Amino acid sequence: MIIVADSGATKTDWRIIEKDGDIHSFETIGLSPYFNTESDFLSALTHNFPTGLNPNSVKSVFFYGSGCGVQERGETVANYLQIFFSNAKVSAQSDALGAARALFGNQSGIVVILGTGSNITYYNGSSLEIKTPSLGYALGDEGSGAYMGRLLLRSLLYGYLPKELSEKLAESYNIQISHILNMTYTSPRPSAYLASFVPFLVENINHPSIQSIVDESLEMMCKYHLKVFSNISGLQVGVIGSVGCLFAERLNLIAEREGFHVSKYLRYPIEQLVKYHS
Repeated sequence: MIIVADSGATKTDWRIIEKDGDIHSFETIGLSPYFNTESDFLSALTHNFPTGLNPNSVKSVFFYGSGCGVQERGETVANYLQIFFSNAKVSAQSDALGAARALFGNQSGIVVILGTGSNITYYNGSSLEIKTPSLGYALGDEGSGAYMGRLLLRSLLYGYLPKELSEKLAESYNIQISHILNMTYTSPRPSAYLASFVPFLVENINHPSIQSIVDESLEMMCKYHLKVFSNISGLQVGVIGSVGCLFAERLNLIAEREGFHVSKYLRYPIEQLVKYHS
């Protein structure tokens, strides 16, 4: 058996590929070397691994997750997984490499990850060549759900969001400034909190103020990341992640204006990663 896993901020998608080609699926919480311990990994697997299947029969594990691109962090995750899959050869690599393989296989292209966070890099068909660092929600994440949520809340709290939108926002969210500041600065996963406003942005995307927020986020992503590749002609651009797919229409317009054409959109990488490793 082969295991393929793609881990994001909120959940991990797992696929078990049997020798006869049968595929089993299960989910766990998002698993990160920065936020989760060995106990978290083992508990998630123990409680969710399908009954009737033996983890000792797994021969290979391919795990892709945020934070695993740093060698020591990837090795930490691999060690955690090795405990549960004791007979397997375990590989833990970055979610960016997983996205690249899902989008392009063994071909080259620019990989644009737009989900809760963001990451943009060049894939040469076998490895990643990072052009700009991924700085996280506090300093970067341009184009991401967290960045868009931050722009929305800033507009709200500074009094620039139109009254009808503020009232509508209050129907579904706690918009007290004390709550917003607490969630942004003291909650365990502030980026996930900020990205939780994406459904509101999607619902109201035709409002000029919301469109301006979404466009500003995507424009900053192009300015600081995509333009790094403007001197390389003929590169494919692939977008992966829920936020990129939800705002594909706006992204297409902005990317084309900057001289780029997005050729592929993929919401979730897991099925393409199964094909890559099968």
